[in-house]
Amino acid sequence: MEIRKLEAARGWTWVKQGFQLLMRNPLLSISSAILCVLTVFVALMLPVIGALLAVALMPIMLAGFMNICRALEENEKVAPAMLLAGFKKHTSSLVALGAFLMLGMLFASTVMVTVGGESFAALMEQMHSAEDSQKLMQAIAGGDSRVSLAVLIGLTLMLALVVAWQYAPILVFFSGISPWLALKASFAGTLRNIIPYTVYSLIMQALTMLLGILPFGIGMLLLLPLGLTSLYVSYRNIFPWLDETNQAAIKVETETVQ
Repeated sequence: MEIRKLEAARGWTWVKQGFQLLMRNPLLSISSAILCVLTVFVALMLPVIGALLAVALMPIMLAGFMNICRALEENEKVAPAMLLAGFKKHTSSLVALGAFLMLGMLFASTVMVTVGGESFAALMEQMHSAEDSQKLMQAIAGGDSRVSLAVLIGLTLMLALVVAWQYAPILVFFSGISPWLALKASFAGTLRNIIPYTVYSLIMQALTMLLGILPFGIGMLLLLPLGLTSLYVSYRNIFPWLDETNQAAIKVETETVQ
């Protein structure tokens, strides 16, 4: 798979074109994004199996929303049922990506606890009880060097996990490639475009602060689908459109990414 390297200005283009894509059917786009989040949230609330079910649903629901984005991009008729596409296509591979996400988070947490020791465990207790974010930051700053190192390592591992995972469900759903290959392609694609991705992240953070001041969470209702549609646009920019039936292209892709 060819992984394109783009200029810094493309980060703004992703946001702009993501908004344009969203506006092609704003009601369905916003409601679908909210439904995705609510589905995962409700699953998370279930006893015993909630966490496992939520993580398994995340890549499936993301694939469904990306399916809607593709239909919007190609000016096709969009229906709410398209959100369920991940349950009909490459479901097992998408669930595998959910399992990888959970294992990655568990690994990062284990490393943080191992490195931080008792001091880090005490900090975690403060995090559960602290309601003031400023007091929490003071607790982190006042920790010993092991706590600081644990936090640094944990954040680095979680960032690497996000980078490897963010495009993987989209690549699996549209291209039919293996989960492992999709993870490697997502990681390589993000790193190759770290400059436009950084620009994109800064713009989204600025929008979060601006929209966050609107009452009743109205700004977040727009920010959530915008984040997803702009992710789709960035995927289309970074990776070529790979037809699942083109086995020769898939073979070339495997050799290139490996």
